[in-house]
Amino acid sequence: MPVARHFASRNLLVLIFLASIAPTVSAQLNESSVTLTAGQKSQLQELAARVLKHSDAAGCKKSCSILVANFTGESGSTSEIGMALADELSSQLTAQAHAIQIVNRHVLREYLERERIASKLLEDDNAARWLAMDNGATEVLIGYLKIGLTQANLHVQLLDTHDFAKRVRDMQAKTFVEEEVFRDVSNFGSFESAEPFGEPAALKGANEAVDVSRSGSGKITAIPHCTYQPDPSYTNAARTVKFKGNIVLRVIIGKDGLVADSQILKGAPFGLNKQALDVARTWRCQPAEVDGQPVAAMVPIEMSFRIY
Repeated sequence: MPVARHFASRNLLVLIFLASIAPTVSAQLNESSVTLTAGQKSQLQELAARVLKHSDAAGCKKSCSILVANFTGESGSTSEIGMALADELSSQLTAQAHAIQIVNRHVLREYLERERIASKLLEDDNAARWLAMDNGATEVLIGYLKIGLTQANLHVQLLDTHDFAKRVRDMQAKTFVEEEVFRDVSNFGSFESAEPFGEPAALKGANEAVDVSRSGSGKITAIPHCTYQPDPSYTNAARTVKFKGNIVLRVIIGKDGLVADSQILKGAPFGLNKQALDVARTWRCQPAEVDGQPVAAMVPIEMSFRIY
């Protein structure tokens, strides 16, 4: 039997890399600007009741907790209306669930602000289950929204985290898919991709560091070069589902060649963000130079995860 091997590679990217990922941040926001009508809220109230009615059969017993994920569309991305519907449905579940805990959606927003995982990477059922587990929930409610000219169809499904990475035939919980049809979609707007996070906070020391990714850094006479840069390891969850993807970090390499600070620009699920950040802090580099003198530099780094 062939042995599966995993490999994680990294690239120190300079000059124009940030421009290449601009489309992933241009349509991001912190709060939805959509206002739902009283009728739409009433429909979501009824939908919440149906979800709770089937929750026991879906594996959600009295001691369970539910995370409502951002609802996505045909492209796999979420949107303002997708987040607004998820927010309201979560509120309705909270109002109706007595013995079941509903994870506060603000917790999810703060989590995604920090981890910066695009909704397309979370549309897979196992990724959604992992998201729930990482936020302390035992169930995750996912939703798919299809918007037409005159109506919108929302399908929601409750997934049990205990079924993570299981084959369908081995799952104990039954699958229930509930649908709600919205006849009035005049306030829905377009399903333009929008993530629940904006520009990341500035790194410590960013004001004193030279940003090698920007075109105005021509005064740099030597870019950072890392002499010790071990690869990040796969997590068990990522290895189990054979995840493949990329993570983009932004780091500050100090005058001493050490990574002084780092953050996620583009994240990945299954705990790989922490793996990437942890290993980057161990790197040893030759610092950037200006006129032969070492200087602190801010550099984007891409780490690729592949499993064979």
